[in-house]
Amino acid sequence: MSYNSEDYFLSNDFKAILKNFEEADDNERYTSLDPDELVDIAEYYYNNGDTGKAEEIVNNVMSFYPGNPAPLLFKARMALIESHDIPKAEHYAEQIEDKTDLEYFYIKAEIMLVEKQAARADMYLEDKFAEIDEDDKDYFTIDSAALFLDYNETDIAEKWLKRCYDKESVDYKEQSARISLEKGDYEKSKKLFNELIDKDPYSTQYWNSLASSQFFSNNIEDSIQSSEYSIAINPKNSVALLNKANGLYNLGNYGEALKYYLRYNELCPDDENGEMLIGFCCMLLEKYELAIKHLEKAEKLLPPQATSLIDVYKDWAFSLCRLGRLKEAMAILDKTENLDCDHNDMLVYRGNLLAGCGLLTEARTYFIQALTNSGYSPNILMKIAITVFESGDSNYAYKIFKTLYDIHKDWKKGYAYFAACCYDLGKTDEFMQCLKTATGHSPKELQMLLGKLFPEGMKPEDYYKYMLDKIKKEGKI
Repeated sequence: MSYNSEDYFLSNDFKAILKNFEEADDNERYTSLDPDELVDIAEYYYNNGDTGKAEEIVNNVMSFYPGNPAPLLFKARMALIESHDIPKAEHYAEQIEDKTDLEYFYIKAEIMLVEKQAARADMYLEDKFAEIDEDDKDYFTIDSAALFLDYNETDIAEKWLKRCYDKESVDYKEQSARISLEKGDYEKSKKLFNELIDKDPYSTQYWNSLASSQFFSNNIEDSIQSSEYSIAINPKNSVALLNKANGLYNLGNYGEALKYYLRYNELCPDDENGEMLIGFCCMLLEKYELAIKHLEKAEKLLPPQATSLIDVYKDWAFSLCRLGRLKEAMAILDKTENLDCDHNDMLVYRGNLLAGCGLLTEARTYFIQALTNSGYSPNILMKIAITVFESGDSNYAYKIFKTLYDIHKDWKKGYAYFAACCYDLGKTDEFMQCLKTATGHSPKELQMLLGKLFPEGMKPEDYYKYMLDKIKKEGKI
């Protein structure tokens, strides 16, 4: 279950081992291969969804090789991953005969990490580090770093990796690249993953990680290309398919993104995120019936109180509204009443949907209820103003924005929308004031709403001066 296990399963070495296993009779299978090889085969079956076959192999290995760490570690980790069963994991770990095996130390620390005791796991491994042979210390530091990274304990992982002596090794660079990616140092992670790819150009894991680094640093087209390399190596690489879909979605190519989300969904049918992404993509493509179908599947896969359900229900209700099924849409939003969310926000969203259907009078009922319940919260007032503006009623939106900023003079959010509203109404002086405020507080929002008024590529911070010069020339001030 290592970082590069998928690449190993694609290798000729593993294919030969698997062929040997599958062609041998029952007894020879467990005598011609060593326990580590047999457990690798079990992991291969497990990763391909054949849990029963994986369990059968591991149980047989335990019978043939009692006390051997490989099958016991597999069973312990499955207990942790699948059922969060700490006592069962401890039970299997304690059956490992050699209590000085490094893998025994790692599983004991991993159990602590699953129990959310990272500091205790760190201290435990510190104690063991002092006991192990000098020749094993580099391996130990790298493996410890990898373990803490797997549980999002990046700072502890970095501390362990710094102890590694051989900083040119592939294993060191791999963990260093992962740490850089987790810490948001995307330039360093891209550099390191490229170096790793130079040494191993057929590693899907490296290509996928490079794609992630590129995506997060907004090199979207490069990210898509890296994902394509990974897919070329393994067309059934779910991570690569998801990465490419996300890249295409980010570029606004929703049709192509949907194709890759669907391919990902075929490989990972029990992943609620796949169903949610397909639903959202279908919604943007105005395939509302299909969106509802996948959002319904996402609901069934998610835990009853999952916060992700809020987005599922909102998108589901939006799709129903677009199909003219308003009563059903409101009933779906009723499901959020038992969830941990801002219920006043949900009232505004109900109003938003109704306003989008031209039912502004009905929408106002929800807006008033949200305002009353929230004690006239500036955040709720702003959201209502934005909804009204987006529904096309700039006059009413203007009045709400004026009320908001007159009462809450320190409130700086929403000025990009107020600027757009003033522009629509020809209120030049107020437009310029709002434009100036928005450039300092919400430049991205401003660019999205009013970017078309300015030369292509102009930075939002330059909008005010450009517009001031323009209206002076036109004699408007």
